[in-house]
Amino acid sequence: MSDRALEREAFPGELAALRTLARLVRDVVNSGSSAEAQRAQVQRLLAQHDADRAEITAAGSSGPSGRVAALLEAIRAGRGRWTTATAYRFYRGHLPALAHIPNTQLRAMARGDLRDLAAGGHLVRHEEPGRVFFVLRTAKNGEAQ
Repeated sequence: MSDRALEREAFPGELAALRTLARLVRDVVNSGSSAEAQRAQVQRLLAQHDADRAEITAAGSSGPSGRVAALLEAIRAGRGRWTTATAYRFYRGHLPALAHIPNTQLRAMARGDLRDLAAGGHLVRHEEPGRVFFVLRTAKNGEAQ
């Protein structure tokens, strides 16, 4: 692989996805679980990342898919301000496939997914003192709704 290939993202949002994966791995290692349990969790996270990457690459960057697409649809339906906690509650309440993921890791996923949606132009990030939230970007005028 050339150095040039390493400088480009294989799919939009890959860098953010890798940063989220690194945070999740750090959470697993710092969890105090046994070495074997940590190894199994890290293997599951890496397998999920590989599956997400394959799905996104196959889709040809046609937009979010999987849990991120479900989150975007919920944001479109619900509108308003979305925080990491809001996305976390959506995942816990609506995506039973994520039930096995520990709370800290799911929070990190929610945070990363919101950031990825903002990087993809779907959301607008806002900051208030002590709080970050995201709102839907409208296609009509390109501004937050």
